[in-house]
Amino acid sequence: MASSNVVALKKTKTVTIGSLADSMFVLREKKRALEVEVKDLSKQLEEAEKQMLELLDAQGTTKGDGKKASVSITEAVVPNVTDWDLFWAFVIKGKHTHLLQNRVSAPAWREMCELKKAPPGVEAFTKRTINLRNK
Repeated sequence: MASSNVVALKKTKTVTIGSLADSMFVLREKKRALEVEVKDLSKQLEEAEKQMLELLDAQGTTKGDGKKASVSITEAVVPNVTDWDLFWAFVIKGKHTHLLQNRVSAPAWREMCELKKAPPGVEAFTKRTINLRNK
């Protein structure tokens, strides 16, 4: 549905910056409206999941069935760092970098570069994006 606006725009004789900007604005506003709806649905789903866990626990079971779906509890042990200083010391001393996810903080990296302390093994690239504002 959203692509129809852009497709319709391409069928016209000339695409102008103005017409494309206006089309992008309409699409972005539709997306924002849907994101609000998704946020509300996510809250409702989270509450239903909380109720489901309570109900399953109260009935002493880990699974159940409805007419359209079935549910089951899945458990996984996940980390929660309570002392970052201790954790970082462990990672650095033992070279346990596999405990970390591979992502560089762009603001921190830019700050290091400005201080002439660019970390080795990282190269810069220019990410181009369109800034769309309503009038």
